[in-house]
Amino acid sequence: MQTPSLPQPDARGQRWLQAKVQEILAAGAIALAPPGPQDTPACYWGTGAATDTTLYVWLAGAPAPTALAFSRPMITQCGAGLYAAQSNAILRIRRTLKKLGILSA
Repeated sequence: MQTPSLPQPDARGQRWLQAKVQEILAAGAIALAPPGPQDTPACYWGTGAATDTTLYVWLAGAPAPTALAFSRPMITQCGAGLYAAQSNAILRIRRTLKKLGILSA
């Protein structure tokens, strides 16, 4: 019997980054929008080659989703469990959300 393979680091990295963004928003008492038409999630990754490293976050009351771009190496390193990369990613997420006016300083 074959052992199921683990997801690739990119998929694990995307899940890790998405969870961290949602965790940071929840800690700041910032609500995500409810699922939209056709059960569109409030937090999702782009699907095309140009957007697959972009996480879209739809906040409650916002007219459009907010895009958070990540580099491919950051996604891969976070998925590989590299502590330094994960720590840098958390700092970058917080900085970006503050710059966008979503998190308070």
